[in-house]
Amino acid sequence: MLGNSILTNSNSFITQQNLSSSEAALSASMQRLSSGLKINSAADDPAGYAIAARMQTQIGGLGVSTQNANQALSIAQTAQGSMQDMLNDMNSAHNLAVQAASFNTATDRTSLNAQVSQLTQEMGRVVQQTTYNGSTLLDGSFTGQFQIGASVGQTFSMGIQNLSTSALGVSSNYATIANQTSAQLATQIAGAYNGSYAAIDTIGGIALGNAESANTNSSAKISDINALTAQTGITAFSVGNGLVGASAVSATLNSLGIAAGALTINGVSIGATSAGTDNGTLATNLATAINAATSQTGVTADTVVTGTGTQLVLTNTTGAAITAQANLGVDANIGTFFASGTTTMAAGANGAIALSDSALGTPTVGFNTTTTGAAISGTAATTTALSNETLASQNVSTASNANMAMLVLENAMNTLTSAASTLGAQAGRLQAVVTDLGNMKTNTQNAQGTITNTDFAAETANMTRAQILVQAGTAMVSQANQTPNLVLTLLKNA
Repeated sequence: MLGNSILTNSNSFITQQNLSSSEAALSASMQRLSSGLKINSAADDPAGYAIAARMQTQIGGLGVSTQNANQALSIAQTAQGSMQDMLNDMNSAHNLAVQAASFNTATDRTSLNAQVSQLTQEMGRVVQQTTYNGSTLLDGSFTGQFQIGASVGQTFSMGIQNLSTSALGVSSNYATIANQTSAQLATQIAGAYNGSYAAIDTIGGIALGNAESANTNSSAKISDINALTAQTGITAFSVGNGLVGASAVSATLNSLGIAAGALTINGVSIGATSAGTDNGTLATNLATAINAATSQTGVTADTVVTGTGTQLVLTNTTGAAITAQANLGVDANIGTFFASGTTTMAAGANGAIALSDSALGTPTVGFNTTTTGAAISGTAATTTALSNETLASQNVSTASNANMAMLVLENAMNTLTSAASTLGAQAGRLQAVVTDLGNMKTNTQNAQGTITNTDFAAETANMTRAQILVQAGTAMVSQANQTPNLVLTLLKNA
């Protein structure tokens, strides 16, 4: 123990040191209570300060990521709304096409076609004007990558395929067939009618499964092809209608004509046919006589040469039914070209076979042999060329056009609903992302709070303790400062 000293008051020094510590503790408690934070600077808790700072960065990133995910969700919802509008228009157009594929007066067909045209134009407008903050969403140009996490690489990508009316459709040879002359249509119908294929023969690399013999109507072959659509993507349908007559050896001498009334087509008696020199020229003359009544029958006749034979082919470009009645009792010579009695070809039962592939830009449909190709397309080739049939180009001005429009619309609806389904799944995922980000942010904030937030109950107790110590320390400093006076007492008594 130090003796009594005037120059060195150790009691005062110790008391002042304790008072300083108590004042520092009181100041820290007051700061924590006033700020609500127990870490107000790195000096308070270096490790805790670093952890809390990293957590704050994560919390901020999660908040912005939630905004990003909500933005992506808004884009998906905007696109989905427009897709639904397009789907409604497609359904309306399809209903009109179904109506147009049946019998209609010219006036009704014009009205139906006008409605379809307006609907396709409206679909085009929807695609062009569906935007989000200046970005067009449905024309294939939109792709977006969204940061949905607080760290690098935590992204979500979104893209929407091109849904414009010029990008939806099928590849088909319909336009080629529809634009043919009656002679070309007759040649194609006769070529397919005369052809045959075996069950092992293929279209699009897939076996047809059924054998079809010569002189089989196209409707049976169309059924075979469409049974495989799910595997090949190829759909077939009939364009026009044709009744193929018997094959007569062209060079056989035949100097007789055919009497009027020997042939009746769709209830109209055909006039007399002038004599020819052989079956070939007589067939040409008979076609002329039939075509003189086309305005009444709706039927056009053409001669088709097949090897050494000549066939008369009756066609109706609208696909309507054709009935031919050969009366050999009037003139037996009519039996050279048509079977005795009445032959009826039901509407669309033996039209030219149009082929369509569900994907735009498909250049051809392939067959395993030229014989198979002839039995289906009417031409002896291993491929049939296709061209694009877009939604924008569709009309229902004829029954065949309406059939094509139905096929295009059905394929467009499949494409649209597939895109909408994908977008819907992405929207569902984004909603889950938003929820998950909210949970992570909440939990991270709670974790940060346990590190940085003041425990008011404990800190109030600490402040009360520090206040008492400061008050006591202040009193003790005063007492310690009086200690040197004891020396004066000793001096007075000396």
